[in-house]
Amino acid sequence: ITQIRCFAIADSVASIYDQRLKIELSGKYMLRIFFFVLALAFGQTSAMAASLFSTEVVLDDSDRATEQAAKQKAFVDVLVRTSGESALGDNAVIQKALPSVNQYITQLGYGESEGLRTLVLAFDDAKIRTLLTQAQAPYWGLPRPEVLFWLVEDNASQRNVVWEQSGSALIDTLKAEGERRGLPVLMPVGDFDDVVAVSIPDLWGGFAAPISQASARYNPTGVAVVKVRDNRLSWQLFPNAASIGNDAPLEGQAAGAPAQAFAKMIDDISDYYADRLAINLGVADSSAKALRISGLNDAEDFFVVERTLKGLNSVAALRLESIEEGTATFR
Repeated sequence: ITQIRCFAIADSVASIYDQRLKIELSGKYMLRIFFFVLALAFGQTSAMAASLFSTEVVLDDSDRATEQAAKQKAFVDVLVRTSGESALGDNAVIQKALPSVNQYITQLGYGESEGLRTLVLAFDDAKIRTLLTQAQAPYWGLPRPEVLFWLVEDNASQRNVVWEQSGSALIDTLKAEGERRGLPVLMPVGDFDDVVAVSIPDLWGGFAAPISQASARYNPTGVAVVKVRDNRLSWQLFPNAASIGNDAPLEGQAAGAPAQAFAKMIDDISDYYADRLAINLGVADSSAKALRISGLNDAEDFFVVERTLKGLNSVAALRLESIEEGTATFR
């Protein structure tokens, strides 16, 4: 029951993007329960929130100038991920901020990936949001849509579905690109239920009914069907998994090695969702919503409310409009 309530409240917080949210709570006991469950919901996304502001880049050598360039590349990667804008690196404000990248770094370390030395960085989320505001760029917070990818590989002699447990290098490439843009990637496991629910001709032909039935168990936000042949891929995205068959899918193509082609596809899909879910920090009150909370019996209650709301990644800024008789109205 707690899990169900947790997800319900997470959904309510997410809806602050597009509808007026009013929360009426009576009494101190109900207020405590609300924030206890909200904390559980917030904990579910804490790992994803941390990953939005951290990254790892390969160091070509130990030269100081090379390390500074790596920091700047990592900085742009995080800005693209948090804004949802793939071309944000060209923004004039962002370009001016690159030489002072060190002031945005909160953690720095070294690692190794495939035998190459790497730089591991984490950036200050508050400063990132301030910079995006100055750049009049959007901010794409949490929760983010989970997309289920049905990947079919055509190697001339036969076609195969690439399952989660297949160990294919294509999975690692796809997930790496999803991580780069902060897009959660789901892969079908390939067990008996999957094999029975959908066939390769169903996927290759884009038949909505079996794809919808096979995808339902994963409860994704969207479903993508990807067909890979030689160095080309084509894809269909059903943005709303609940309405597969009712809405026309988005379609796209990409060419090149898997890393290049998957990067193009993930960019297109991420841009689509970010365009609809991101909030513009640079336009005053353009995405502001009223939030009314009652049952505040003392100053401690008020500060608990304020700290919790400020801690949510979906809240770019918070302003108290009024407080009267235990009821606070925020914008």
